[in-house]
Amino acid sequence: MFPRGEIILGVRDIHVSFGTAHILRGLDLDVRAGEILGFVGGSGTGKSVLMRAVLGLAQKQQGSIKLLGQDYDSADETTRNTMDQRLGVLFQHGALFSSLTVRENIQVPMREYHSLSQKLMDELAALKMDLVGLAAHAADRYPSQLSGGMVKRAALARALALDPDLVFLDEPTSGLDPIGAADFDELISSLRDTLGLTVFMVTHDLDSIHAVCDRVAVLRDGKVLVAGSVDEVSSVEDEWIQSYFRGKRARS
Repeated sequence: MFPRGEIILGVRDIHVSFGTAHILRGLDLDVRAGEILGFVGGSGTGKSVLMRAVLGLAQKQQGSIKLLGQDYDSADETTRNTMDQRLGVLFQHGALFSSLTVRENIQVPMREYHSLSQKLMDELAALKMDLVGLAAHAADRYPSQLSGGMVKRAALARALALDPDLVFLDEPTSGLDPIGAADFDELISSLRDTLGLTVFMVTHDLDSIHAVCDRVAVLRDGKVLVAGSVDEVSSVEDEWIQSYFRGKRARS
């Protein structure tokens, strides 16, 4: 595991554009090992774009990404492969393969990066399911047979398949009822403490931010406007921040 408190992800001067639309404009951000960082901003401002740029799923036009203490862009293919295995991702809607069972979905990263026996992969998948609170009988179900909460948990189990250091969560509580969302928040916090994970969480859920985030970073106009504890960020005199943290739907 990466040493706690050190910068596990550092992005500098990141620019991402799609055609003439400039989404990220010189963004800087540090994520520290062992923390849960909430990444917030208005709808359509590019919260998920940064995550996808770090993962190589969206092309950046400028900037550098230092991941796990190494410059990702200058790393050779073998090093990148090793770095990729230390990352886990839960996409907003789970992104499970519809033609695969829960067990098979969890085993996808194992098959991609390792040559393991089927017996061992089955045992590992069962362990990951137990870790995220999925009953054993769900292993043979397909995504279409799962509830929204079960899809999230199955996707999280897949994200944890290779025992990552850093996990990216894209709107992990979206689509869940308040009880399910609170349970998922508790699960994320527990996994961080138990496994020593670092969590980068794109979210708009104020309850999640207050419940689990050690720090919050606010995206505004393509850059990080401010980063700090919830109390520090929510006290910043900015119209959007005050509306978000202290508006009509804020916690009383």
